[in-house]
Amino acid sequence: MNSPGQHRFAVFLVAFAALFPLVIVPGALFWKPGLIFDTELAQALELFQLFPKVMVLLLVGLLGMLSLKELQWRKPFVMLLSVHLVLVMVSSLNAGDDWSYVLLGPQRRLDGLLYHLGLVLFGILAYQTLLRLPNLPTTLMVALFLGGTIQAVLALLQRLQLDPIGPLVKWSMYSSPVGSLSHPGMLAGLLLPTILLGIWLGSKQSKVEYRWLILLGLFLSALALGATTNRAALVALVVGAIGLVLTHRTWNTLFISIFAITSVFCVQFVIPNPQGFTREYTATNTLESRFQIWALAYQSLSKIPGAPWIGGGPDAFRLSLLRDPPVDDLLELTKVELAWPKNARIANAAVIQPPEEQLRSKYLYVEFAQYGDLTNIKQNYPIILDKAHNLLLDRLLAFGGLSAIVWVVLYLYPIWKSWRNRSLAWIWITVALMVYYLAWFPVILNEPLHLLIVAMAWSSTSSALHSSSICSTPG
Repeated sequence: MNSPGQHRFAVFLVAFAALFPLVIVPGALFWKPGLIFDTELAQALELFQLFPKVMVLLLVGLLGMLSLKELQWRKPFVMLLSVHLVLVMVSSLNAGDDWSYVLLGPQRRLDGLLYHLGLVLFGILAYQTLLRLPNLPTTLMVALFLGGTIQAVLALLQRLQLDPIGPLVKWSMYSSPVGSLSHPGMLAGLLLPTILLGIWLGSKQSKVEYRWLILLGLFLSALALGATTNRAALVALVVGAIGLVLTHRTWNTLFISIFAITSVFCVQFVIPNPQGFTREYTATNTLESRFQIWALAYQSLSKIPGAPWIGGGPDAFRLSLLRDPPVDDLLELTKVELAWPKNARIANAAVIQPPEEQLRSKYLYVEFAQYGDLTNIKQNYPIILDKAHNLLLDRLLAFGGLSAIVWVVLYLYPIWKSWRNRSLAWIWITVALMVYYLAWFPVILNEPLHLLIVAMAWSSTSSALHSSSICSTPG
């Protein structure tokens, strides 16, 4: 029997799925309040966008846990998330970092212990609610699709120089399409499942008027994804759509998939670009910098005590670079990411920590003999690289090898259990998310929604297996 509390939490889940990206505190309500960290950008990002999301996630998780009458610890999904949380705690103790960073997480991220506690509690509660309400995933799909479409509309307005979010949060407009997520790559990570859910919902919808509404939302989301020019999300979209089409095997799914992927490339013809956001899919510097970042991440493992089984805490990557700076490698990465002129010649380079300043104040100091048309100039580059831009490497560095394995299983197990089940073809979204995460890292702005999709996939797989076992039992 379903209790009223379960139905209330189901309502919370639906609202969370649609509205979580919009959880912000308008910075415009305040007059330059004190900083959490040391930059004005961090003030806007952390205090007004990230910290409210951490608190909402933690509050939902704690209140939901208190309302639970029974916690199903033996369920593999619950056990996997619990193992991850233990590894977060152990690795945070191993970090040797200031406790404010351990609890809150590194600046610009806030993905520390408090966030992971909220994430795990939320994931477990969502999963148990979904097990008891097997019809809830369909409603959640619609809510997730609606929330992603809202973000797409915001991003397209930003491309048109009509940003309603930036002035609220950070007193100035965003210069690129980000929705309310602060970065095009993060927006792409939210639009990816939105588009795949749109393909699935559109192919299943029998009412013509609803199908047209879904196609409109799908079109807007695809245009917004195109505006981000995020290649990882585009590749993941193609992989997810192919898996969905091959598993579901209907013409509707094929045609809508082609429509969605084609729409991604239509943004330059449909939506003006007055701000001149010019990053292209054909750019090579991003891929080159990824290879260099992955190499740096691999080197960093040797600097973390107990690695690869124990991680170095939520800011492990940056701390390893600060404690033992690889100057030559940092120079090469900075050269690629900032597109130094080809004639740039370095006379001297060193990593410097200002007197009486903390470790994170270190910067890369470079003296150029030649830099374009300039000679004998000096530049300071803050060392802010903190993520390996790969889910597996990031989890490996931060929380250890077992945590990386846990997240691979969480995302891919539902496909292994149900890849021939046409009614669960939408679960290919989890594979698409894993492909996206091969070149990106989890952030608190959209990872809870990704985990909600994973919980839906696990619960749907369990429900399908349970139903088939009942049907096969002789009467």
